[in-house]
Amino acid sequence: RIVMKIVVVKRIIFLLVFLFGYSAVNATDADLITKQITIKLDKAGTLSDRIGYNKMYKITNLKIIGEINGADWCHIKNMAGYRNDEGKLSVLDLSEVKIVGGADSYPGNYYNGSDHSYYFNYDDRLGDYAFEGCGGLTSLKIPSNVTSIGEGAFKKCSGLTSLTLESPIKSIEKSTFEGCTSLTNLAIYSWVSSIGARAFYGCISLTSFTTPYFVTSIGESAFCDC
Repeated sequence: RIVMKIVVVKRIIFLLVFLFGYSAVNATDADLITKQITIKLDKAGTLSDRIGYNKMYKITNLKIIGEINGADWCHIKNMAGYRNDEGKLSVLDLSEVKIVGGADSYPGNYYNGSDHSYYFNYDDRLGDYAFEGCGGLTSLKIPSNVTSIGEGAFKKCSGLTSLTLESPIKSIEKSTFEGCTSLTNLAIYSWVSSIGARAFYGCISLTSFTTPYFVTSIGESAFCDC
């Protein structure tokens, strides 16, 4: 009888834990902020002051206006699910942003399941591995004044479906879109002159691509496994 009572108590506890966990998950989903949130930054490096921990994992649609640096980039990557499944940010509009350099860095080039490096922003440049590993992003607008995009900038953005590069970018670097498995549409304007190695490696959903007029070189394995 004692054994039976223990078993019954264990089953009740398990059921309560299961129901509580289920309710918690549903509550989390219900708490998501789905309307577009617009944040205007008067000073670079202050995004975390405007979007605290209690909201950063609930926002799904975000527009930023003003200057941002590496500290802001670190916050954005966490919101977009870099190395975690907490970030729910899927739509990001940076069209009215100016990227500025500074002493603050952001993580990138996640490899071997545990390690990564740190990178820095420079004025009007989308840095190396800027959005790498942000698998939750489905829609993205980058600043129109960006003059260069770094290596692996969109690597493993597996949820990204389309992107338009309207700024005067002269090259697509190594591994820029590697592992963007959902990318179906990419518009690149004609001033791009080179496409780096593994630039579109593993973009299995890309069915059509028009080479920009001024391209003179395409790197090794640029379209491998497409």
